[in-house]
Amino acid sequence: MRNRGSYHRVLGDPPTDLTPEALRQWHQADRRLASYHRMVKSMVGPNHVDDVLSKARVKLHQHLLRHGPVGNVTSYFGTICHREGLDHIKHIAKLAEQFVGDSTSSLEDAAQRVRVVAVNGMTSVEVSDQVSRALKELEKTFTPRELTAWLLVEMYDLDSASIATHTGTSQSAVRQTVRRARSKLADPELQRRLREWTLTPE
Repeated sequence: MRNRGSYHRVLGDPPTDLTPEALRQWHQADRRLASYHRMVKSMVGPNHVDDVLSKARVKLHQHLLRHGPVGNVTSYFGTICHREGLDHIKHIAKLAEQFVGDSTSSLEDAAQRVRVVAVNGMTSVEVSDQVSRALKELEKTFTPRELTAWLLVEMYDLDSASIATHTGTSQSAVRQTVRRARSKLADPELQRRLREWTLTPE
């Protein structure tokens, strides 16, 4: 039996509350999940593909349950996946951009995933207030473009292609921006300031 990803298990396998024709369409879309997975992965990167596909499958199920079968389920589900991928990237990018432009933002919803100081052997930040303060230090050093790109890469694990699609620039420009940010991050004085906001080992 194949190893099924988390996006296969959202609603059970298969859902038991659909009409026979709707269930047939569900299975039809299910047989093409590998293709949808590749499409979504190209949009949002490998670290977000399961989240997007899970949301897309929920939406497909809701439609089939409420409205019955669709005309062409493979095209319909492809459209859902595409829209969910775009919405996912926009949401993530909006959080990063809000922080860069908002001095009161603490990015609390991502606090447990932030790796502000996960380089050069420094301890990861784990507390929301510490996350906010450490990012404020970065804001003093990085340009808004550098900080936004760096947050999308380091905090949300987006790849350069996904960021380039959202920002309307090229992958090479994104990579260059992130390289500049990482170079600044290596500065000993900035490292010292960031270290002040990390958790002190007991």
